[in-house]
Amino acid sequence: MNWQYATGFNSMRAVLLITLLTLQQACSYLPRLSQKMPENWAQTVAQRQQISSWKVVGRLGIQTEHNGGSLDIFWRQNADVYKIRLVAAMGQGTTLITGNTHGVTLRTAEGVTYAESADELLASSLGINLPLSGMHDWLRAVPVADHPVQKQLWDKQGQLYKLVQDGWNIEMSDYRQVGEHSLPHAFYMNRDDQPELEIRLLIREWVLMDKEIT
Repeated sequence: MNWQYATGFNSMRAVLLITLLTLQQACSYLPRLSQKMPENWAQTVAQRQQISSWKVVGRLGIQTEHNGGSLDIFWRQNADVYKIRLVAAMGQGTTLITGNTHGVTLRTAEGVTYAESADELLASSLGINLPLSGMHDWLRAVPVADHPVQKQLWDKQGQLYKLVQDGWNIEMSDYRQVGEHSLPHAFYMNRDDQPELEIRLLIREWVLMDKEIT
């Protein structure tokens, strides 16, 4: 074996070793998931569905094929009434979404728009595919009621980690105690039919509320 070949072989072996070690390290951080439904899952879902009033503050990142960006999100919910404020970085604008079971209103500096659903309104007005209707339930780590579920995976603590529903792949992690409930603070969402779209949500504040929205 000549020197050049030996050097190339050793370099390749070193690269492979580093790659394997990196993959092993990455895999060690992946939670152990199970398709087996926890025994108390129905009770957990029922308890989380009782959460009807809350305040969530977080950072929302959206990446599409051609652009991406991040927004601060402020979400106030009281039963079926909600107010969601999206604030772009560097003073680039604020979007206010208010809605209930009768419809949704979107306000920006350009004016006011009305639609029957928040998802439809965001898509038509801002060009954002953001599943706010589903997030209403996914924030509480439960599937949307009466909608088919294609897949569910739980971690070793019995917390819902992955959910496939309504065309979305949702991963939820970083569960923390919020009142009497353990709720996720990190979300990653994408779609098989839009592989270029990625949505990440990191929650900084999760508060259960008793007061009505004003």
